Amino acid sequence: MKKLAFIIIFFMIGGLVAYTQQSKEETEKPIVTETKEVNSPTESESETEVPGDMVYENEAFKDVAFTQSEDEVMVTGKARVFEGVFQYALYAGENEMETSNYQTDGAPAWGEFTITFKNESVTRVELFYYSAKDGSKMGSLEIPILME
Repeated sequence: MKKLAFIIIFFMIGGLVAYTQQSKEETEKPIVTETKEVNSPTESESETEVPGDMVYENEAFKDVAFTQSEDEVMVTGKARVFEGVFQYALYAGENEMETSNYQTDGAPAWGEFTITFKNESVTRVELFYYSAKDGSKMGSLEIPILME
């Protein structure tokens, strides 16, 4: 009877070790994500991307880029900020023209955003968020807008 109990325990431990090893191997495999080809605008659409495909990022914002047409500028990217709320400011030189906020997915997710504004004398856009702890400006990211 003792031998039977010992054999059963031996196989249970062996199975547990094999299961643990298999789980460890599965978690160590690299994660492969599907990539999608992005269609670029045609010449007739009069929309241009930033020269050199400039992409801006910091700890709170990533994949931030802009496109321009004759009438408007569109800033797109991802944000990881407290409760998904961040602010942006539009500047003409050193003068602040407009400030507003944007709601996206809350941290820890990277929420996508698109900000569109008229293409008139805006020279830079600042993205930032306010600290939940003390209200200070955090994660500031400046994107220079090239005038056409």
